[in-house]
Formats: sequence, C-alpha cells, structure tokens
Amino acid sequence: MKKTLEYRNSQFHEVSGTPQTSITLTVDEAQKRLILTVPTGTSMIERRAAERNARGIEKVGFQTSAGPRIGRGFELVIEGHGGGLPDRLKHSPREVY
Repeated sequence: MKKTLEYRNSQFHEVSGTPQTSITLTVDEAQKRLILTVPTGTSMIERRAAERNARGIEKVGFQTSAGPRIGRGFELVIEGHGGGLPDRLKHSPREVY
C-alpha cells in the first residue's frame, strides 16, 4: 500500500486526495521505501528542509491519523533535483590547483 504525504508549513501532512504542494513523500510499504519527489525550481533551502524531515521519518516513522506509525526503517530515495547547488559550489577549490 502506498501513502502520500505533502510538505507544507515545514512539515509533512497526510493527503487524502491530490497533493496541493509540489514536494511529496510517498511511503511504499510493499518495497519498504520512502520516495521524496522534489520538482525542478524548488529552492535549495526548501528542498534541504524537506529532506531533513524525510530523514526523520526514515528513523522514527510518521504518525498517521488512523493510528500506526509508517515508514520507520525504510530506505529514502530522492527523485528530482529541486534547487541543486550551482556548478561553482560542486567542486572544491583545492581541485583547481
């Protein structure tokens, strides 16, 4: 069973229908995976904050309104680049010499 969470107001929330925000976390219980989807154009700050929250869910799980925690111990997979680092920041200045 797959459950979709949306990232808004600096935390993930359960979604009953279509997510309203662009950053989503899909909990795939069959494959034991958390799939974080970050679309292109998302700011790096928002992407990193969502990633930190997803890593928290990876460690302790997400408390659902129905009762049980989901996602604990699952593998986190990040899809999409969001606001990736600029090329000039991807390389160490020491590599130039």
